[in-house]
Amino acid sequence: MGSAAAVDAALAAAPVVAILRGLAPGEAITVVEALHDAGIRAAEVPLNSPSPFEAIALLCRHFGDRMVIGAGTVTDSRDVDRLADIGARICVAPNCDLAVIARAAARGMVPMPGVASPSEAFRAYEAGARWLKYFPAGEAGLATIRALGPVMPKDARFVAVGGVGAANAATFLGGGCDAIGVGSELYRPGMAVEAIAAAARALVAAATTPLPRPPALITNPGATISESPLLDRTGETLLFVDPVLSALHHVRLSDGSATSVATDVPVNAIGWRGETLIGLADEAIVELDPATGAARMLVVVDVGSGCRFNDMTIDANGTAWAGTMHRGLLSGRGALFRIDAANRAARVCDGLGVCNGIAMTADHTQLYLVDTLSRTLIRFPVLNGGEGVGEPVIVSDFMGLAGKPDGMALDAAGHPVVAMWGGAGVVELGSDGALLRHHALPAPHVSSLCIDAAGDLLVTTSRMRLTPERADATGSGGLYRIARG
Repeated sequence: MGSAAAVDAALAAAPVVAILRGLAPGEAITVVEALHDAGIRAAEVPLNSPSPFEAIALLCRHFGDRMVIGAGTVTDSRDVDRLADIGARICVAPNCDLAVIARAAARGMVPMPGVASPSEAFRAYEAGARWLKYFPAGEAGLATIRALGPVMPKDARFVAVGGVGAANAATFLGGGCDAIGVGSELYRPGMAVEAIAAAARALVAAATTPLPRPPALITNPGATISESPLLDRTGETLLFVDPVLSALHHVRLSDGSATSVATDVPVNAIGWRGETLIGLADEAIVELDPATGAARMLVVVDVGSGCRFNDMTIDANGTAWAGTMHRGLLSGRGALFRIDAANRAARVCDGLGVCNGIAMTADHTQLYLVDTLSRTLIRFPVLNGGEGVGEPVIVSDFMGLAGKPDGMALDAAGHPVVAMWGGAGVVELGSDGALLRHHALPAPHVSSLCIDAAGDLLVTTSRMRLTPERADATGSGGLYRIARG
């Protein structure tokens, strides 16, 4: 198979070019095997890496037709012959050098010159390049690529590089790009091969998943802060609370009709214990009447000086797992409590920040908790069928993601789906913390979510700390549906 056909096939299988800047020959095969196992089929080693020609030759010999291997940062046409002689198939450049393009094409390689304007794109195409690296991409580059699509020749292809990764891969690939080039998110010198493999899996998943439909606004009751969305027992109505306004909202999902009732006490979270609706007040567990908002006290809990309950989940045994926070947001003052079906409360973990997004896995073996203050997602092993929790581990620190993690749910695969307060989005994570998917919303303060029987996300947003004008313009305080099918 010729180089052009091989590149087309590789990028059709997974539209990702791995940029392995700094790759040394001694680690080259191990790193690229991890990429290959994750589904990536094209990689380039920039020529400003240690011994790049040795690494490229080694990879070409080892992988043969299994991977399309090439070089990046090719700025001198004299390097092209040497690359062709060792088997490189891609010749990637940061600039639009016509001599490099012509020489690469003449040697049977696929040139991928860097372009940053319509004029450079047309010059590169006329010189023989069919795959054009738009660099640096970013949102402005995507807009240019989208505009260029209708006017470029039909066989021109764009690879977006710079500011592209798993979080926005679907946006670029659905917006006019044919592939993406990703560097430091996939590989950095010294990066553990397990981390490389996890990043590659997340990137391939993001790059090969169809672009989701835009979020749909179901209704907007104007919630100051909307928390703990929960389907009723029919699955036809969504309940959620606004603790600032002491309100319990009811939204019929079929038509978006909404009503609300005042609750006797501010309620921070809700959950089902059998057929009974349980509410989490600041320092107590209450039984709530969904129709009237009337609250009956079940147990008052000593949550500590200056603290209050903030979020909870209720497991299949009727045990509430409730987290606290310090009212003044002091770190280390939050705690996790276990309150069993007989309303006996026990503190099971101290030293947390702001507890949010608590969720139990379907098999009752693991408990996830978001600590908003430390921007971490934590996972606890559940001990003895729910009698307590063991030592936690940090699953994600949300590095590179906008906003702070807030409410959370687990999908059918057991993957965490997290609302990002201030980040105008929802992120789907793997059980290892790898970013699988990002969903953008118009409202900046995304507070919580739940998942319906079809797997769609029902997402609540908040007006808190927004001007009325901005809240109205962004649909803040509304309930959104994100279809994942």
